[in-house]
Amino acid sequence: MGWVSIAASAAFVILVLMIVTLRKKGQDNEEQRFGAVDFAANLALAVYLLVLAYAVVLCKDAVTAAASDAAAESETLTELYWAVSPIPEAAAVKTQVREYTTQSITLDWPLMTDDELSPLPDRTLDEIRGTLLRMRPADDTHENLRQEALARASELSHARTVRAEDAGNRLEDVFMISMAISGALVIAMPWTLGIRPSFATAVSDAIRVTVVVVGVIFVQLSSHPYSGLNAVEPTAFHTALQQYDRIDRQLAVPPQG
Repeated sequence: MGWVSIAASAAFVILVLMIVTLRKKGQDNEEQRFGAVDFAANLALAVYLLVLAYAVVLCKDAVTAAASDAAAESETLTELYWAVSPIPEAAAVKTQVREYTTQSITLDWPLMTDDELSPLPDRTLDEIRGTLLRMRPADDTHENLRQEALARASELSHARTVRAEDAGNRLEDVFMISMAISGALVIAMPWTLGIRPSFATAVSDAIRVTVVVVGVIFVQLSSHPYSGLNAVEPTAFHTALQQYDRIDRQLAVPPQG
């Protein structure tokens, strides 16, 4: 977050320097120039707010989609665990499913802030599919469950690919550039009048700078679904781990009386 403090500090310093400069060299209010500059400043503000609103919607949609995809992946894991649990030979697969879930939480999530995924869960996923392919259940019921588990493993592979795409999904640079340019015009346009600031205009300048800087920082901090203000957490995967325990308890063979 160091760059956020730098940006805010720089905006404050620029504001103070501009006010001090205009206090020394500024002219008295000239009405004939005010109308055109005021119109241009309002136009820049309209563009800024439009881009800001669109960027916020895109960021929110990206976070919502990433959360839904993570939830769908965890559901696929749970269904895979359900499918293999009744098969006596599937103890290794159950262990691998747990490993994949834990690795996704501990290895993937820290890297997804930098648009990357760990290669280790990929290898674990390959091991799951390989173990399922080598299994030879003794009866048709368990064979059908194995086939279902293979289908779930295929879905899991696709879900992981989708999560990788979500991790690489960032707001396009054109939005930040448009916000920066229109925001700079909103801030600087009134200063082009060269009018000596009063207390009221200084307050107005401070509010204008604050609104622009806060908007840019907010969008920047919300521009990635796995980092920043609204980062998607691995809550769904923690829930899946709890579901595995519940499945094991439910399918446990009761003691013979």
